[in-house]
Amino acid sequence: MNEKENPYKKLINEKQIETVKSISNLDDGKLYFMNYVADYKLNKLLKSNVTDLNLLIKFVENELLNNKEFKGENTGGDIDAGCSSFVARTPDDHIILCRNFDYKMDMTAVMMKTSPNDGYESMGMVDTGWITEGERTLYGIGSLDDGKTDLSMTMAFPYLIMDGMNEKGLAICVLKLEGAPTRQNTGKEKITTTSAMRMVLDKAANVGEALELLQNYDMESSLPEGNFHFQLVDIEGNSVVLEYCKNAMTVLKKNYVTNFYLANRMNGLGHGYDRYKILEAVLSFREDTTKNLKPLPRMNKHEAMSLLELVSQEETEDTTSMTQWSVIYDLTEYSAIFNVRREYDNQFIFNGFVKNRLNL
Repeated sequence: MNEKENPYKKLINEKQIETVKSISNLDDGKLYFMNYVADYKLNKLLKSNVTDLNLLIKFVENELLNNKEFKGENTGGDIDAGCSSFVARTPDDHIILCRNFDYKMDMTAVMMKTSPNDGYESMGMVDTGWITEGERTLYGIGSLDDGKTDLSMTMAFPYLIMDGMNEKGLAICVLKLEGAPTRQNTGKEKITTTSAMRMVLDKAANVGEALELLQNYDMESSLPEGNFHFQLVDIEGNSVVLEYCKNAMTVLKKNYVTNFYLANRMNGLGHGYDRYKILEAVLSFREDTTKNLKPLPRMNKHEAMSLLELVSQEETEDTTSMTQWSVIYDLTEYSAIFNVRREYDNQFIFNGFVKNRLNL
């Protein structure tokens, strides 16, 4: 933190204060680290039928903060946002999930560690841009240690991860889709996109457990327009893409994905075909079908990050999407290598704590 500490007027306990005091600026306000040690009341949220970002913010106000003064509203975002992800095996047989988060919005990124009392420890990347006050993003670049921005709403960060991995070696990321938003209505408890990711990381040890958990809920897209699909992978190399096709849960055994539906019934609705074709060409060439191993492409982390750079998206005036971060989760050793804003020569590593910058 800066010498002039940010306020946190609405926090209600010492663990929350400890959490905001853990925030550290890693890269000129574009990237922070947070050790979230407070209770974010996941079990209560899962019974609250939170179905969109506005209701999520209200849950945080009502359950985690001491007043209701925050009047934020979340918009639908840009329909042309795009991401890329793939799964690979390193030469020493580590399973890695590699992912670009592409979205053009005012935000800063946060690598966050969570350690719930009744769940698995996890790490994940937070997009802070979803928290707004009117038309203004509350947590933009440099805001988390500027000495003036109230940090109370950082208590929502566990529910704003876009990708992550838990201590059991299960990783998940979300990618945006076009088309009608998922609105399942079978009478089960409701769950929304990012809350589902939080639940999976806290409660599932592998892909099978994650899918079983998700089957117990009716999925609701976080946004009023547009949809999402997920990539999940575990330490055994089980890799799937999970889609909700016309409100039907669909699981595809696939180890790379961009921003169009892979399920045949959706006829390729979406975009990101150019990035997908690049991934397909490289990964199919590298596929290792060694007996007794799940068939996955084999590459080291330097090669994987180079492939992420190849399919990254540069910010220009006319682009509708840009790469906010690139991250490689190592499920075998429970670590992550990451960078922001296409700064591929400025990498960070997280392995229980943030180490120094390194050059891959």
